[in-house]
Amino acid sequence: MKNRCAAAVLSLVVALASACSLSHFSPAQNSFERGLSLFNQGRFAESVPYLEDATRRDPEFGEAYFYLGRAYLSQSRWRDAIPPLRTAFRLSPREAQQEIVNLLIDAGFAAALNDFHLGDRTPPPRSRELL
Repeated sequence: MKNRCAAAVLSLVVALASACSLSHFSPAQNSFERGLSLFNQGRFAESVPYLEDATRRDPEFGEAYFYLGRAYLSQSRWRDAIPPLRTAFRLSPREAQQEIVNLLIDAGFAAALNDFHLGDRTPPPRSRELL
C-alpha cells in the first residue's frame, strides 16, 4: 500500500513537472529564445524572423514584440519598429512602459528625419514665363 501511494505521488509530481516544462518551452518561447540569442550577438537581421514567429505563435508575447521592435531600430528600420513597440507597450507591465515610450519617440523622430533627408529638397524648376 505504501509503495502504491509513493508511486502515485511520484507519478503526479512527474506529470506536473512535465506540464510546467512543456508550457515553458512552447514553440513561441523557442522562437523567441533563438531570436534573442541572435539579437544579443548583434545579428539583428537574422533575429527578426524568429522574433516575428514568436509573435505570430503567441500574439500576447510582449517581450517578443519589444525585441522585434528593438531589432528593427538596430537596423535603422524606423517605421517597421513602431507597430511591434506599440504592441509591446500595450502588453507590458506599467514599470516597463516608459522605456518603450522612449523607443517609440526615438523611432518616430528618426522616421521623420529619414523622410526629410530622403525627400527631394531641390526647388521645382521655374517657369520661363517668370524670368
